[in-house]
Amino acid sequence: MTDTQWPRYVVLYQDREGNPHRYAGSVHAPDPEMALLNARDVFVRRPECVSLWVVPVDRIFAVTAEQLEEHPDLLAVLPEGSVQAAAYYVFQKIGARGLHSFAAEIEAHSSQEVLKLAVEKLPAKNIMVWWVFPAAEVHKSTPEDIQAMFAIAETKLYRDQGQYHTVAALRRIKEQKDKEHANNAG
Repeated sequence: MTDTQWPRYVVLYQDREGNPHRYAGSVHAPDPEMALLNARDVFVRRPECVSLWVVPVDRIFAVTAEQLEEHPDLLAVLPEGSVQAAAYYVFQKIGARGLHSFAAEIEAHSSQEVLKLAVEKLPAKNIMVWWVFPAAEVHKSTPEDIQAMFAIAETKLYRDQGQYHTVAALRRIKEQKDKEHANNAG
């Protein structure tokens, strides 16, 4: 049986300038540009957002704290060989209820080397999961995209899903029925 799913992308968003990017969820898409648009539609229709990133799931080197304890060889740095150093992003999930949040950008030759450097240099209190992936694999929105991608439509009268016509109509019907019931009971 062949896989008919589009590739999966992890979605990371930044709600305000200066805040770290955080994990929002994932989307399936045929390419990174469509993944970015799908991510916008699924995850940032209502909350504020100034930046959106998507990264293919298969490019994320993910390691839990338990795996690091059980397999310290995960921190073994592979020989550099002819591989050039590149920028990698490091995300940490702190605590069981936390979200993966951007922690650092580190230049190294491999994901394992980045993880080793991150464990040594970054605060490691209550970290449940580490994510490491090449910065070059991230498809990002640009500052020019903010207005077009994230601004609330000024002409959209019903911005809150609780205020759509159906809900308002059902509320009026219920109020009318309640009045009729009260008049018949009295």
